[in-house]
Amino acid sequence: MIKSTIKIHDKFSVVIDVTYDKIFERKKSEYTTITYLFFPDSLNINNKTYPSTKFYNDVRLFIKYDTPYHSLNEIDSVENSLLKKLHKNTETFIKDPSKRNRSLYEERVKMFASTFSALLSDQVDEFINTKNLIYNEIEPFLITIPTILSQYRLLVLKISSSSLKPDDKKFILYADEHISNVVELQLMRLYNHLQKNVSKEKLDTIIKIIDEEQKYKKNVDYDSPKNKSIPPEDLLYKRNQLKKYIDSVFFLNQDIRKDGAVFEQTLLAISAGLAMIFSTGVAFYFQKYYGSLTTPFFIALVVSYMLKDRIKGFISLLFVSKSSTFLYDYKINITDSMNKKIGLFKESFVFVPFKKLEPTIRNYRFKDRIINTRTLREQIIQYKKKVILYPTKFGKDLPDEDILGLTDITRFNFHRFIQYMDDPEKDYILVKKGELYTKVADKVYPINIIQKQYTEVGIEFNRYRIIMSRNGIKRIEKVL
Repeated sequence: MIKSTIKIHDKFSVVIDVTYDKIFERKKSEYTTITYLFFPDSLNINNKTYPSTKFYNDVRLFIKYDTPYHSLNEIDSVENSLLKKLHKNTETFIKDPSKRNRSLYEERVKMFASTFSALLSDQVDEFINTKNLIYNEIEPFLITIPTILSQYRLLVLKISSSSLKPDDKKFILYADEHISNVVELQLMRLYNHLQKNVSKEKLDTIIKIIDEEQKYKKNVDYDSPKNKSIPPEDLLYKRNQLKKYIDSVFFLNQDIRKDGAVFEQTLLAISAGLAMIFSTGVAFYFQKYYGSLTTPFFIALVVSYMLKDRIKGFISLLFVSKSSTFLYDYKINITDSMNKKIGLFKESFVFVPFKKLEPTIRNYRFKDRIINTRTLREQIIQYKKKVILYPTKFGKDLPDEDILGLTDITRFNFHRFIQYMDDPEKDYILVKKGELYTKVADKVYPINIIQKQYTEVGIEFNRYRIIMSRNGIKRIEKVL
């Protein structure tokens, strides 16, 4: 089963998350995702101006484990929850700070911090996307956060006061600082969303939690906004480094190689061999009938070598072009922290003429087009990924092996495309009550995305529209 989501990452980038679930605990699962990107012809995106090297510079791929926790309450209230396991591991590590226990404990701490942070973000996203949100629905959330923080910080205090070496205490402090940063950030997002529709008295709880976190960080000597001696850029840099460190527990390693390199070199060698057979055959023929020291033989020898290079080039181009139909540009071996292979990704990029699109994709594209005509040209990029997973190997490198699947995070950066966009605002004329008015409208460019996903349970389609101007991405629309 595949779950796909899309969101804005920054001013010029979008992120598409595709989660591949474990299917029936099979030893091997295969998926194929084809993403079509439709660009207005005015952006000057084509084979000449946008080769594959530029495309792969604009696309970043991250792969991580998909974790099974679904709510904040499951962090501490469910039997064998992450926080309860962390309490047990803390006692074990303090009693036996061996190298193995230290590694397991560090991974457990990072798993808790990363999962808790992700759940906070997801819950705030849910609140922001809920229409007619009632403040009472948020109150349990605001009660849960301090409760979980207090329980976790009991462990921080226990580790800090123990006889462990300073280096053995660092990672739980790093996680504590990261969690505090995330609480501050997510509650600030929630506050900004609510402040227009909710009274200040009701928002005091959110402000109080944020203020307490900033005071806490200052008291325990973490980098805090209340500490005026810390430059803001250093503060943000430290937060980014902490996030990468904590989230690394779920992210997987990638070994990127050119796909079919050996096969391609073999084809090139065969091409060279066929060309050599031709030139040698011509040389033998003219030598037999005219002798080795004659003018006809000399001319034939020169011409055969001239043709040899052309034949080699032609056959090589033919072989490589034909092989591209079943070979990919790159293959990416996915390995865990123990360097064990748990999957394989292959990806390819090509421009596709509209007439070569399959009827289903064409129908999706024309479904809601304002002017339904093919004369409005678009340039179409096909980005294809083949995914081979070995689900039974998931999570072998983690203290918890309860992993639901893998999440493929693909980040598309569209900054390169703004160079041919018009000014972000354009004037238009409005006549009202006999008066002439000049109005301003945003000049936007729609970039349509259609995904076709082959899974073990069937074919699924998704379509999105990215509305973009020269100032950046304005919004993403889900097209039904």
